[in-house]
Amino acid sequence: MADQELDLQADQLSNAPLPEQSAHLFGHQGQLEQLLHAYDSHKLHHAFLIAGPKGIGKATFAYHVAQQLFAKSGDEPLERIQDQIRQGSFPNLKVIRRQKNPKTGKFAAQISVNDVRQAVKFFQTSAARTGVRICIVDCVDDLNANAANALLKTLEEPPQNAIFLLVTHRVGGVLPTIRSRCNLLPLKPVSDEDVRGVVETAGLHLGADEFTQILTIAKGRPRKAFEALEVADNPALSALFAWLEAPDQHSETAMLELAAALADPKAEQVWQLAIEMIDNHVAAIAKYLSAQEAPRALLAKALSVWEKTQELVVEQAIFNLDKKQTITMVLEHIRMLNQAAMMNEHQTV
Repeated sequence: MADQELDLQADQLSNAPLPEQSAHLFGHQGQLEQLLHAYDSHKLHHAFLIAGPKGIGKATFAYHVAQQLFAKSGDEPLERIQDQIRQGSFPNLKVIRRQKNPKTGKFAAQISVNDVRQAVKFFQTSAARTGVRICIVDCVDDLNANAANALLKTLEEPPQNAIFLLVTHRVGGVLPTIRSRCNLLPLKPVSDEDVRGVVETAGLHLGADEFTQILTIAKGRPRKAFEALEVADNPALSALFAWLEAPDQHSETAMLELAAALADPKAEQVWQLAIEMIDNHVAAIAKYLSAQEAPRALLAKALSVWEKTQELVVEQAIFNLDKKQTITMVLEHIRMLNQAAMMNEHQTV
């Protein structure tokens, strides 16, 4: 793995640790124990498809699985293995991911067949250390057609003592032939406490109010928390958070000003996070109304607002419509839903 760049990756965030640099695994402990038990029982499959939403720590999980298996199967202590993996020098580990073009300085859009062939050669050579050898593909969604077929051939005839850990954000998009040769290992979003742990381990310590806002966006995805922190100094997201808490306490002018700030063409990341905040907010309202056994008409309205929000955002992206107008319509729908929910609450008191 010494040929892999550790200081930069295709989707790296400036404020977040790389998966191989993460000393602690937050969440996913049950799945880790499941794999280690399978190894101890001599029932470990040769390939796993680690699936789940983007940003929940799947690659970090894969590295921790690899560290534990190297320690169990080899003759080196876990701490030394971890240090070598962080330095990119552990010889029994091969990582396949999008590579940076040294001439252009840009990352390839996909993982090429040559990248996979390097992994094949890795397994064809004699092992430098005792124990298993592991290949992590981060992520299999990035494989081009030729690369996917090359990987498939290796999975069909796996090398001796080899384990493949394939990360995917969209398991339905993985070639069925690859899926059929892997054991599916689904991971779920982690707890708020685990998100907090990841953020604080990275050296970022926030106040209670700021963390509440970040967790509202993250929804169990540490990466999303780091994305939110990258634009935490943008006042538009804080303004949206306050507006969603009490839409009726803000004037029409304030709503239009908020829409303009969120639609700033120079702040695409703010726009994406705002859409997620809104989506999460509407879903939370629907969940609350359902728990309160609200009238079916009100639940239907909440679902309608959620669907309309999705529709408006998709149309904006497809047809490049005016963002300010789009977000203004979305906020207006939310305000009407909030009014209906408050009226129902008053009637049931």
